Amino acid sequence: MTSDRNELETELRELEIDLREFAERGEEVPHARVYRVQIDDETVRVHTPCPTGEELLHKVGKKPCAFELIEELLHHESNVVEPGEKVDLRKHGLKGFITAHKEIVTIFINDKPYFIERGLRTVAEILSKVDQTPEGYTLLEEKDGPPMPLPPTIPVKVCGCEIFHSQAQSGGSS
Repeated sequence: MTSDRNELETELRELEIDLREFAERGEEVPHARVYRVQIDDETVRVHTPCPTGEELLHKVGKKPCAFELIEELLHHESNVVEPGEKVDLRKHGLKGFITAHKEIVTIFINDKPYFIERGLRTVAEILSKVDQTPEGYTLLEEKDGPPMPLPPTIPVKVCGCEIFHSQAQSGGSS
């Protein structure tokens, strides 16, 4: 009976693996059904040994247009993981991951991605990405509802992943 119980405990333990524990002991990570992975200060459960960087970011509610994922290995080594790159969670010495806000982020204008420096940006800077100016176009931002026009004289805080639309200004003189 004790033997059966030990086998059952071993089997259950093998179903879910904590990466940090194996890294700290210097052991190889065995195959498992679920891997407990540390991302920033959060422990998430991953059901594949080779998720992509984007999949791991999504586990902590972050997007690759604003954040990068960095794998942490033993001996203070770290590597940036690209969004489409597969990560081997069984890699020897992998402790977990941290995220970092990108300096150059992706924004979307008229459904196309553009790179821009994070921070306060002028409407003119954003419109210049699509070869337009505030004199001929209005910049609208989509945020929790329909796109709203942005005043051309007030800087726009860009963190990454923002969705903008440009619209030709209508109007004329009588």
